[in-house]
Amino acid sequence: MGYSNGHKGDAGTLTVRECRTQFERAGSSRHRHARPVDTCTGTFRAERGGAAVEDATVETPAKFEPGTELAVQKTDYRFVMIDEQWIWRSLAIVCVAVCAVVAGLFCLLTGFGSRRGPGFREAWRRVPGGAVVRCVLAGVGGPAALGAGAALLVDGIV
Repeated sequence: MGYSNGHKGDAGTLTVRECRTQFERAGSSRHRHARPVDTCTGTFRAERGGAAVEDATVETPAKFEPGTELAVQKTDYRFVMIDEQWIWRSLAIVCVAVCAVVAGLFCLLTGFGSRRGPGFREAWRRVPGGAVVRCVLAGVGGPAALGAGAALLVDGIV
């Protein structure tokens, strides 16, 4: 999320020189298919100044005409196009990670999911700290799950 709100990386523009579509192999060994990936190459100029990067390549949602200027963020390892879809995916990743931490904490506190461990209802009743810890787990995990679902729906992944 640090790239999309400008706390990390260098924001700037990429002036498109050329765009091309490559097909990336995806899927399992039984169900292989090629996914089209559009990339554009051009000159990147940071908003804060500095040297221009001549052969900057970024994955884009579509092909663009030469000369088009794209808002791009230079990360530590590559260039990314900060668009609405990128922001929603980043939010979904953060929310799913919070859900995983809450679920892991619940399992560690109660033994739920272990061999011969309690069922969910029994584990929920046995949470150390009682109602306070249950409220914290539900108060953090619930909104994170809703946020992940909403972000994935808006992004169109689901």
